Amino acid sequence: MMQIPTQQKQVTAEACASVQALEHEFAFLVRRLEAVRLKFDFGLERAHYLLLLLLEERNEQSIGCLAERVNLDASTVTRQIAAMQRCGLVEKHPNPADRRGGFLSITDKGRSAVTHVRQQRLQHVGRCFRHWEDAERFEFARLLARFSGDLSELLQE
Repeated sequence: MMQIPTQQKQVTAEACASVQALEHEFAFLVRRLEAVRLKFDFGLERAHYLLLLLLEERNEQSIGCLAERVNLDASTVTRQIAAMQRCGLVEKHPNPADRRGGFLSITDKGRSAVTHVRQQRLQHVGRCFRHWEDAERFEFARLLARFSGDLSELLQE
């Protein structure tokens, strides 16, 4: 009897039709997402929205923690946070255990801004998926979350 190798055969991306189809769709998806961003002004920069979402989920986080969660350099997030502080969206509090660092928290103005932008974004997403069944939307969200997690792991390599 022939032994079947336990390790899956590596298929080169160029030879795999499904990978080619994904690459093609991603190229156009990224372009369309950028066009949507330019067409609709939600009143809050995308980076600010993401950071506020993270602080809304779990308040009092360090810049380093936030930077890791959005896959950005801490210096980039520091600049974003400074701009957000000037707008009154976040506050920085000292960390008694580490004088160099601090904790960031979302302000009432930040909560209001993220709620407003979320409502606008939900309306647009709802319009895009209006012809999909609930089950299809949930499945797409599940697969998208899986892909996002895999992409995050790739960025950690």
